[in-house]
Amino acid sequence: MTKTNLLILLENKSDVLSRIINLFSKTGYKIKNLSISKNIKKKNLSNFSIEIFGKKKFIPQIIKQLKKLIDIFNVKIIKKSSKKK
Repeated sequence: MTKTNLLILLENKSDVLSRIINLFSKTGYKIKNLSISKNIKKKNLSNFSIEIFGKKKFIPQIIKQLKKLIDIFNVKIIKKSSKKK
């Protein structure tokens, strides 16, 4: 099992957050922490930070699926750490 922190740059729209949460729930990842803040440079965008916990093999798949969402502009892995179960 791996704990991963992602930083997602997304458009300020009401349904974007729910689509992201649904994506994680479908893959069996547990959301440990999340926060969202306005982007300083672009007022119509937000920075979404999310800490997830799940199987390491699904991380690349989740990132690809996030990038396919229309209102997502960028996805970066901030930190990754493995925990033995």
